Amino acid sequence: MLKEHSTIIRRTVIIADAALLAIAFFLAFAIRFQRLPETRTELWNYGWVTLPFSAVFIFNLYRSQLYHKLRYLSYLQILRHLAFAFLAATMVAAAALFLSHATGYSRLLFIYFAILSALFMLIAKLGGKYFLNQLRSRGFNFRSVLLVGRGKKLEELKRIFRPGNPYGVKIVDSVEINQETPQHFARRLTDDIIDDVYFAIPREDNNPTTIDSFLKLTEAAGKTSKIILNINENRLSKCEFSRLENFPLVVLHPVVLDPDQIFIKRMMDIIGALTGLAINLVLFPFIAIAIKLDSPGPIFFSQVRIGQNGRHFRLYKYRSMFKDAEQKKSELQYENEMKGPVFKLSNDPRITRVGRFLRKTSLDEMPQFWNVLIGEMSLVGTRPPTPDEVSRYGLHHYRRLSIKPGITGLWQVSGRNRVSDFDEIVKLDTRYIDQWSLWLDCRILVKTIFILLSGK
Repeated sequence: MLKEHSTIIRRTVIIADAALLAIAFFLAFAIRFQRLPETRTELWNYGWVTLPFSAVFIFNLYRSQLYHKLRYLSYLQILRHLAFAFLAATMVAAAALFLSHATGYSRLLFIYFAILSALFMLIAKLGGKYFLNQLRSRGFNFRSVLLVGRGKKLEELKRIFRPGNPYGVKIVDSVEINQETPQHFARRLTDDIIDDVYFAIPREDNNPTTIDSFLKLTEAAGKTSKIILNINENRLSKCEFSRLENFPLVVLHPVVLDPDQIFIKRMMDIIGALTGLAINLVLFPFIAIAIKLDSPGPIFFSQVRIGQNGRHFRLYKYRSMFKDAEQKKSELQYENEMKGPVFKLSNDPRITRVGRFLRKTSLDEMPQFWNVLIGEMSLVGTRPPTPDEVSRYGLHHYRRLSIKPGITGLWQVSGRNRVSDFDEIVKLDTRYIDQWSLWLDCRILVKTIFILLSGK
């Protein structure tokens, strides 16, 4: 049986992917010019951009485990990794074209090449996953496993590895650990054909269980142990594995943002902020004059807000209220329509006539692009609270501060005018944190634009 982690197979697949990208280029060239490259000079003049594109694409596929952990990745996970790798490769290739001042390069050729590359890799990875799943579901390239544990975790593992599962896993037996003696467990390891032993112990303080003796027996028998951690049941954290000298280390994060994805997100923020500030520069004279004619006071309103992990920053908006609005807020607290440490009033008497228009169109938030540009906020994130709101937070509310606040977010595009319970806002924020991806950010940004254009 050829193992999925075989270095030879992995390198062969990488070479095959590189060949697919090369085919994509020649096909794109043929579509664009109705012929193939005729000289080496022509091939290099049009083909050099495929080198950074292919290198970044394949590197990110490798980092995403698509070359050695395909067995345990879902179709959706594969699709997400492909989308990120394609986006990163396209940005690098576009930057290379821009910096090289390749004015004679055919942009249409590059577009054809990028589309064909994405299509070929999509067919290769999803098709390969489907083919391998079909083989494993029919009993080929499977691993025989012994399940050890108890309760719901053991039952969940049985459900995942049910007959016909796409992971190529066949359950030899399952063991209720509280009813198993080390001696009997040792006989199981030698009497049955077992490749891996899965340990699945739920978190129950009233019934503690140690697996140390079973792990020692598994190691002595030369079997692979796989432990389902019982520290992540509520998905409050993501985990990664490391070492501290000789100690194995499990690191828990409230949210995991890949360094490359953080970089791309920041680049998106900078590009978006510069675009927003350019638009704001055009609109500023009209907004400023309208604010000044409508009511006395400054054009801009600034307020201290709480950012990532409790950092204080000053948020900027166009003033949409009368200048004494903050002093009058305490008088209106009893009319607060929100449940929890956040204030909102539909017909707030402190809002000016121009302010209502600015708020309805979200133009009052245009100055926040400056906060995004200098890194205090992001285009997409959670709502930035005031220090007064945070002072009334419960412990579980603080998780929404684990990322940068955003101009827009999941709450804003999920009917914010209909959400009146702060805990519901927190649920939307934490759902965004748990499911974060560049693709989710793009979806929220597009949805925000449509909502603004529709006047909602």
